[in-house]
Amino acid sequence: MAATTPRRGFTLMELLISVTLTMIAIGIAIPFFLTQSRSLEAQAGRLDAQLNINFGLDAIDRDLRVAGVGITQRQPLLVQAAANAITFNADLTSTTPADFAAVYYDPDAPPTTTALLWPANKVTLPNSSWLYPDSAYWASAGVPSAAETISYYTEADPQATGLYRLMRRVNNATPRVMARGIKLVSGDPFFRYFKLNATGALVEIAQSTLPRRHLPGWHGAPADTGVNALVDSIVLVRVKFTAVHRDPRHPDATRVEERTIRITNAGLVRASTCGDAPLAATGLVGVADATPQVTLTWTKSTDESAGEKDVEQYAIYRRDPGTAAFAEPFASVAAGAPFPSFVDSDVKPGESWIYGVAALDCTPALSPVVTTPTLIIP
Repeated sequence: MAATTPRRGFTLMELLISVTLTMIAIGIAIPFFLTQSRSLEAQAGRLDAQLNINFGLDAIDRDLRVAGVGITQRQPLLVQAAANAITFNADLTSTTPADFAAVYYDPDAPPTTTALLWPANKVTLPNSSWLYPDSAYWASAGVPSAAETISYYTEADPQATGLYRLMRRVNNATPRVMARGIKLVSGDPFFRYFKLNATGALVEIAQSTLPRRHLPGWHGAPADTGVNALVDSIVLVRVKFTAVHRDPRHPDATRVEERTIRITNAGLVRASTCGDAPLAATGLVGVADATPQVTLTWTKSTDESAGEKDVEQYAIYRRDPGTAAFAEPFASVAAGAPFPSFVDSDVKPGESWIYGVAALDCTPALSPVVTTPTLIIP
């Protein structure tokens, strides 16, 4: 039998030393890996927070830069300016390929989000008690504006105590969440607004004067001046969000992002056109006398010397009380008189007539007809 060479194994002492050295190495490595893991998680949290608010900021930037596209002369560009909300009008999306004014064509978009917001469907402006709109806006006679109303605003996040979320709403559709985990920092509003002063320099509109909305509901009205027209002067909006990523195992990860957005169409002069139907004349009074004749007087349409400034004449109608509607106008009066009037001498004693007056622009488009009560010729 061949001789075997005995193999020498590890002694107990060598094993103990080996185990001890391994434990020391592990003890040194574990804190290092834990530190690296915490650093990676914190970095990922900050990145998540940054991506979250950047998505919201990009959406605001994309939409606000085209505010005013496709609006009519009477339709305001900016509707609301607040520290926590902004609302504006723009023909942003259309389901109609022929709507060349629209920024985007989306045949699958919900119809309620691609058309004019009507007064019958008015909404409460975000974070306020204001209702909008109180006027309808027309591109031409019988053709409504295609511009929709878009709001961005912040509200308390029901899923994160003490934090806010960014919402986007088009017309009266259901709002969409655009970003979450936004922190309100004292003295640092989400939205800040700037206008140009007399020298052309940018100056900030004081937060103490906000919130503001466009008053009255249509642009260019006689009362659309001074503080009522403050939102018309805004040319730049600064949006700043502090995003928070909460991890129960680690301190909150925060990220601050800011975006300065120029309102490209702000301040552009909208030329007087004959697109919108003129506003009606008011205060129509008819007096019948024994001459015999009927004298009509009225207050001229606002669109004659203000608003669109496009009223060229007034159409005169008459019908007998037994007829339900007016036919074609039988006379007209040129615009321009400070106190417009018309005398109808083609009447006979005992006749009864109802008169109507409508403003006419160069389209030609007619305003609503204002009427007199039944007049009896003495």
